[in-house]
Amino acid sequence: MTKNYIDNDRFEELILLYQEDTSQHQEELFSLFDLLIQNILVSYGFEIDLDDAKQDCFLLILKTVHKFKPENGKAFNYFTTIIMNNLRLIYTKNKKYAAKLEAYENILRERSK
Repeated sequence: MTKNYIDNDRFEELILLYQEDTSQHQEELFSLFDLLIQNILVSYGFEIDLDDAKQDCFLLILKTVHKFKPENGKAFNYFTTIIMNNLRLIYTKNKKYAAKLEAYENILRERSK
């Protein structure tokens, strides 16, 4: 993988084109989003269901892609931050849920003694 596996200038250009007409450049743009999500999932090793996480990230991207403005920062950084925050939220939520299940199982074991 090269240092700049996503060309930010092309990424921003595609986002702006997508904001104007969602159908014309959708395939190329979302292949870049897929690459970005996949690389973040693999690089950071989140212990979550990859398909569910990817789907959640795409839903969030669909909600936020129209809010992106190049003057507020680079697209790569903007969407990496959105994806990372979403993955952290999923990971934390799953971890808390697993802890609650474990606590509940411990209560049931104590009651059955």
